Amino acid sequence: MELYFCISLQRAGNTLLGSILNQNTDITFTANSPLTEIIYQLDLIKNQKDLTLSQHQNFPHNESLDNVIRKTFYTYSETFKTKYVINRCNWGSDGNLELLEKYFDKKIKFLILYRNPLECLASLLKAFKVKKENIETDADYFMHPETGVLGNAIKQIPLIQKNYEHLFITYDQLIANPQSTVNSVYNFFNIPKFEHNFKNLKQFEIQGIKYDDSIFGDVDLHTIRTDKIEKKPYTIEDFLLPSVIEKYKNIGKEYES
Repeated sequence: MELYFCISLQRAGNTLLGSILNQNTDITFTANSPLTEIIYQLDLIKNQKDLTLSQHQNFPHNESLDNVIRKTFYTYSETFKTKYVINRCNWGSDGNLELLEKYFDKKIKFLILYRNPLECLASLLKAFKVKKENIETDADYFMHPETGVLGNAIKQIPLIQKNYEHLFITYDQLIANPQSTVNSVYNFFNIPKFEHNFKNLKQFEIQGIKYDDSIFGDVDLHTIRTDKIEKKPYTIEDFLLPSVIEKYKNIGKEYES
């Protein structure tokens, strides 16, 4: 099994690309996975401060624990039973990159999925049905560079681009030319080609498991259009205040072509 990694902005076409790639029974493009958290928690055992849970500190055989962590990348991924796994998570944050470098024992290759941040932000606020009086606060929450799902993802991109072999794909590329975009993924990861269907798509699922967006309330984040691939027309001004657009209009400009 070959394991690769993906970082992305939310609302940047992750679910759509995953639905397409997973048509190939040799590929699993994961949902937003908990693997970084699993690796982090295992590594945390080495520095456990709670003396009631200090078995490792009492007998610090680091090599055995390191072996468990290294194998966790594969133990998690092998459950998908495919030859190629592209694990999507916030791998690009400082701490997660450090753990990836420390414990992953093969060449690290990244797929980066990008979309104009204002479009992503408008799409999130639309999905969460944010009221006008809360738009500015919620926008700042999503765009925070350390803790925001959009702001932190944008911050990760230059770190990946500078230090790792990567493929950069935009949402607009995926929508405008899905065949060419998918081909670039196959070429980058050296995966044998597969004839994909770009109409009559299926909703994203892996082994019968689907996203449960109800945990967030009355929100739908992962339903894709199945009859064809097309960008939904709406203007960001319908969902973002002028002050929010002005504040974040230059974020990510260096990635716009």
